[in-house]
Amino acid sequence: MVDPVHFVDARGQTRLVRADPRQTLAHVLFLEGLWPTRPFCAGLGRCGHCVVYFDHAPPEPLPAETAALSSAVLSSGGRLACRRVAEPGLRIALPFSFPASIIETEKLSLPRSTQGPLSLAMDLGTTSIHWLAGDQTGKLAGGREFNPQLVAGSEVMSRLAFALADPGNGGVLRDIVLRRLQALVRAFPEPVERACIAGNTVMTALLLDWPLAGLASAPYRLPHPGGIWTTIHLPDGSGLQTYIPPLPAPFIGADVSAGLAALHFSQASPPAYPWLFADLGTNGEFVLALGPEQYLAASVPMGPALEGIGMARGSAALPGVWVDVTLTARGLQPRILTESATVVGSAAIIPPKPDQSEPMTGQRISGTGYLSLLAVLRRLGLLDEAGGFVAGQNPLARRVGLELRQDEGETRFMLGPDVFLTGRDVEEVLKVKAAFNLAFSRLLEAGGIAPDALRAVYLAGALGEHVDLSALEELGFVPLGSKQRIKPLGNTSLAGARLLATEQRARDWIEQAVPRVTTLDIGQEKNFFTNYIQRLVFRYV
Repeated sequence: MVDPVHFVDARGQTRLVRADPRQTLAHVLFLEGLWPTRPFCAGLGRCGHCVVYFDHAPPEPLPAETAALSSAVLSSGGRLACRRVAEPGLRIALPFSFPASIIETEKLSLPRSTQGPLSLAMDLGTTSIHWLAGDQTGKLAGGREFNPQLVAGSEVMSRLAFALADPGNGGVLRDIVLRRLQALVRAFPEPVERACIAGNTVMTALLLDWPLAGLASAPYRLPHPGGIWTTIHLPDGSGLQTYIPPLPAPFIGADVSAGLAALHFSQASPPAYPWLFADLGTNGEFVLALGPEQYLAASVPMGPALEGIGMARGSAALPGVWVDVTLTARGLQPRILTESATVVGSAAIIPPKPDQSEPMTGQRISGTGYLSLLAVLRRLGLLDEAGGFVAGQNPLARRVGLELRQDEGETRFMLGPDVFLTGRDVEEVLKVKAAFNLAFSRLLEAGGIAPDALRAVYLAGALGEHVDLSALEELGFVPLGSKQRIKPLGNTSLAGARLLATEQRARDWIEQAVPRVTTLDIGQEKNFFTNYIQRLVFRYV
């Protein structure tokens, strides 16, 4: 009989798990429900959040562990759970307590009594889940949290690979979201009558148990066109009547449809053509509207950098995190997010709480913070077009540039006592920039229009709240002179889901609009890699 892996948590509780030695320790902990929800780089070996401790004879550190963990942690037996296989007989100490086996949610305190039936809108993202509840007179409450599926992959393809690796894995991913949805529904003082859940194609397919194989390899196939009402069966046996917006293409999902509905109905009149809509997260989804009957769309993988995941000091945009950086006479000055909640209409959107099981040390930087930081460094001459660190020539640049040093085997631009930028961080942002630049320019080319012909560029998703518009120009996401036409919109997927849950006219419009969308399969074009590599510079190509 195979010896189990012994897991001992911070309170001394022990769990014995007979694990498949082909799985990593991180996957085993996740599948057993023993891992707390927190943002991860999901196996990239960069964030260091999945550190566990070998009780006896820790193995030699891997290069990824040396880069991500301090010498003190390494000498104490700390290793990355995402990089270590679950060998039989291991004894592993965890720096956190096992989560409670039963999800308990306190009743929500609403700002007023409800008027009519409650509806729930949810943006089911790869990294985060956002929700908003309301009645017939308006919004009541909302919140956001990290998607508990994160340990299984930080972007859609790694999430798919995990789901398809074993027949039961997809069910595990579905179950943890359903349990979270159930806890949320139970928290309301009145029954939730209907919902709209807007997610990308992979998140939607996992939630509804649609076939996944067509999304995992080319030629990609859409498992279901969406645009339907369905009953989602929760673990307690109850059902939630839910609208799933149309899914235009294999990697252009219901979140984009909801965003388009929000854009169309949130203004006094529909936006003037031509316009471009970009919903940016781990996947970038773009729609170019040339007219009411003609839409071009494309999607490109962008990775989790805009969510702050996989970066050396990255974080989602939470209180205490750098979301912007400016240049002053004294050097770099970060803008730190201080609000505890964001007000949307009459509803307070409560951000996720930092993981309490392992205190976050040092300051962290959001995706938008990284963009503004790199733009400032480019301005100072401390970062070249290819993303390399260089010595600045003016006095201020030289003073700021003195913080460049070698540490833990890599070049770091030190921004404070425990916050820094690495060359690998710059590479991750360059990949995001190249993907955005390629989709943007390729859609305009296919549409036969120049960038200055666009009436507006609407930004949704991870860049839609705190983005520095000048940084997008300076880093080459968009051509110079585009800043005046960029309109940040915030979370349009959530706003659209709220609208689609309650408005028949919005459902009618989006169901008629989506069949008019023509999708460009940029990733399968023969010159994709050449065009992508050409754009790995901080300049619009």
